[in-house]
Amino acid sequence: MVGATEQDGERRLATFKSLVESYANSIAEDLELGQQYKRTRLPRLRSEPEGRRRVRGSSREQEALADFDRIEVGAQQSFARAASSTGSGPLVLEEFYDGTARLSQPYADLIATMLAARSEANGRLLLAYAQGRVIAESLERTGKSLLSTGLPRLAERAFREAAIIHARFQDPRAEDRCQYLKLNAHRRTYPWWHPMRCVSELSRWLVGYGYKPMRLLVWIAIVIAGFAVYLLHLPRNPGVTRGDALFMALQNFVNPMGLTDTKGISPTWETPLELETYTGDILRNVFFVLLIRKWFRL
Repeated sequence: MVGATEQDGERRLATFKSLVESYANSIAEDLELGQQYKRTRLPRLRSEPEGRRRVRGSSREQEALADFDRIEVGAQQSFARAASSTGSGPLVLEEFYDGTARLSQPYADLIATMLAARSEANGRLLLAYAQGRVIAESLERTGKSLLSTGLPRLAERAFREAAIIHARFQDPRAEDRCQYLKLNAHRRTYPWWHPMRCVSELSRWLVGYGYKPMRLLVWIAIVIAGFAVYLLHLPRNPGVTRGDALFMALQNFVNPMGLTDTKGISPTWETPLELETYTGDILRNVFFVLLIRKWFRL
């Protein structure tokens, strides 16, 4: 009786794996059509109406993502039924996580990995930390591959699922890494001229979307150096050395100078020092808030 149950479970798993590959090939075929259109887009720019170009150029990946969401729900339910007899044993879909090419259709292996990882991470009754880490790392690799092939929306989804798994096992460093990659992929979903792309670029370079606050130290150093160079080129009162002026420029960023201090050097310094004071307040506060958040999550 037990042997029959195990054989039945193996047949269900084999059927599920075939379904995953079939679904992945179907979604990947649509993605390949969209990517082929992108590669041949430039020669057609003058011959196609603007509305048609926009629809054909941007909707393929969104349609594929909608299909993935629809299929994913059924896949999780199918896996839960197929793997109900596996218990807490090894990963039953591990062949989808090793990165080897199994399917001939471009992008199909990546989609299959996402379907398998999502199904096994949520469909198993028991999932150990080591198993969850294997699944999450496979999703990270998949997301990077999708991003490099020009599929940022699917990459964003892969990074998001990896972050969820890391959070489930309380691994804040890995979770923050995946959250950073997710936001980086989300930035790529906007065209270069979109205002949100500019905001995202600014956040990326300044603070790494909030997950890399040490980047702000570089910009703080650049701001201090810029103000120092500018202030040293302003006129100074007689008897005030360049060293005194340099100290004033550096110290003002951390501890704002008063009116008496600035007049002791030159009245022309008041406006630049005031601007430096407000800039320093903003940058310091942002840096310490992000740094404390990072420290408390370690």
